Amino acid sequence: MAPLSAIARLMRELSIPPLLAQVIWGRGLKEEALEALTPPLKLSAIPTLPEAAARLEAAIRAKRRILIHGDYDADGISGTALLTLGLRALGAEVIPFIPNRQDGYGIAPERVPEHAERAALFLTVDCGISNLEEIAQLQALGMEVIVSDHHHPGQTLPDCLVIHPALSPLARQGLPELTGAGVAFHLLWALHERLGLEPPLAYSDLAAIGTIADVAPLLGENRALVKAGLIRLADSHWPGVRAAVAQALSGRAPSAREVAFVLAPRLNAAGRLGEAEAGLELLMTASERRGRELAAYLDIKNAERRAIQDAMFKEALAQADPEAPALVLHSDAWHPGVMGIVASKALERFYKPVFIIAQGKGSVRSTPGISAVEGLAYARAHLKRFGGHSQAAGFSLDNAAIAPFRARIFDYVRQFPTPQPRLLIDALISRDELNDELFQAIKGLEPYGQGHAAPLFALTAPLEGVRAVGEGGKHLQLRLAGLRGVAWQQGDNVSTLTPGSPVNAVITLHENHWQERRSLEFIAAAVRPAQPLGDAGSERPLRYRRGQPHHPGAITTLSLNEAEPLALTAPLRELVNRNPALTFALDEAELAKLTRLAEQYPGVHDLRRAFVALSRRDTPPFNGVKAELCRRCLRELDLIDDYGRARNLKRDPYRSETLVIGLTERYLLQSFVSAYRFADDAAFNETVERLLGMAY
Repeated sequence: MAPLSAIARLMRELSIPPLLAQVIWGRGLKEEALEALTPPLKLSAIPTLPEAAARLEAAIRAKRRILIHGDYDADGISGTALLTLGLRALGAEVIPFIPNRQDGYGIAPERVPEHAERAALFLTVDCGISNLEEIAQLQALGMEVIVSDHHHPGQTLPDCLVIHPALSPLARQGLPELTGAGVAFHLLWALHERLGLEPPLAYSDLAAIGTIADVAPLLGENRALVKAGLIRLADSHWPGVRAAVAQALSGRAPSAREVAFVLAPRLNAAGRLGEAEAGLELLMTASERRGRELAAYLDIKNAERRAIQDAMFKEALAQADPEAPALVLHSDAWHPGVMGIVASKALERFYKPVFIIAQGKGSVRSTPGISAVEGLAYARAHLKRFGGHSQAAGFSLDNAAIAPFRARIFDYVRQFPTPQPRLLIDALISRDELNDELFQAIKGLEPYGQGHAAPLFALTAPLEGVRAVGEGGKHLQLRLAGLRGVAWQQGDNVSTLTPGSPVNAVITLHENHWQERRSLEFIAAAVRPAQPLGDAGSERPLRYRRGQPHHPGAITTLSLNEAEPLALTAPLRELVNRNPALTFALDEAELAKLTRLAEQYPGVHDLRRAFVALSRRDTPPFNGVKAELCRRCLRELDLIDDYGRARNLKRDPYRSETLVIGLTERYLLQSFVSAYRFADDAAFNETVERLLGMAY
């Protein structure tokens, strides 16, 4: 829980409400938050980019054909598309090549002679870092080779020019690394810079698709690139991309979440089912009609993928041993193209490393702290090939090696503590804070994704409705705090939830679009009956507790400075600072009083309503303290004159000190009430210590 002074500072710096300031502070962005959330898009510092650009320029000038070898996932496809389009626009003769999934990941040895016959320069995208032998063979056949990749490099790099984000100074600082499409974009940018051209921003939407699809942390270089790309996606230069957005999202500008869960799966479906070329053609076509045809086709392939995946997941569940340290599951009847998705779903269900094997190939998804690729390295004696990252990796092996491989993986995983799923809650939230004003502020901090997830709020409120939905009732449909919501894969809990009874829910907010209407809804990561008051087992003594009225010295009524709204909570803060330990025993009437007092502080939406009313020579649509505070704010912003008449100027409302202090007072009251109602004594204690234990 952030102190009030930090909340007020972040409100001013980022122009956000206090609840979001708490989220940002809690994620460690205590200083330079604006730079972290809005990093500048600049050319990557990978040291080999200038040399690679020089070689590409030389190949273009000499009219030497370039073969771009990508990967068959969305990251590889989008990176291949942007480099092919970008190099062709500069006059290069380019052949794009995406392997069939049956060829396996990376450069297939049997394809080497064919590649050498087709081009003079061989450039990889999103692959190649582990293909030492194949690259040596290509060079022996006279090809120049450049590897651009982002996968975990082995102890020995290929004997050629390598463009890899691990070589960047940013990697040594522990900052997130670019994906395959991100590296491809910066390679094209380096070439543009060498030729004296503007940055290739028209290709940033393709790079954004690959970056999001590969679940890269949306921080640093990735964040800057994705922010630029999402702006382009709203009206893409590429007909196929426009068609895909129209097909999947009715043409509205996609968020990072919609790219991840709507657009990227359609591209990946083509690669998973052995038709990656269709995804590549979609991104590269210059024909509006062909773009629409391919978008519709990939929609069908995505539905096929989902059906195959669901059937395979059911069979995998039947094999799974919940007591095993890891899941190593195998069937030759399974489709290799959906192994990764099934592994991810099994990881969510069992929260332990999952290895799915089908037809000699395997895919891994692992928990934080247990590296997938290091696990494969530990069992490398049983593998033909492997590669990947800490949380996701791939491999190949013979069926005869599965049993010893499983035993070796079990030995590896047993070296680590048993993974425990954790929900990292960003902030407590009250019913009154669940509104469109908050959601619009949340949208202002997009893009959300890996490394910068949408805020996760804890809400305690009466359950207004619940029912199990979906096949077999596997999901929950909920109504809570006046909003509709869903809890995926939690249908088994329906019998524990009673309408009218209070529940604790951990939620994210999202916008639902239906027939040109939008509504604010939520997704519940967890929901349970609200627990009775009790000690949550804090690691240190709790100074501030909740109790019953009969407890000696219990505070049953809070005295507040209602005469001065901007110092309303001063007596409460003085009480906390004066007493090293307190017990609060507040009934619903007292909590309702605090909630009512919180409502007198205007938000940004209230300021807009007041300004519109005054510009029409009308009175603001509220009275009393809220109306007076609105006038104070508008005067501070120079939006009304001495006679109360509106001025047609544009101002950042968070430049008003009255607004900042008022919103902070409101947040303090709402947080106190939310923490009091939330069944966790440690959370209540921390709220009182942080928010009330010091001045602004």
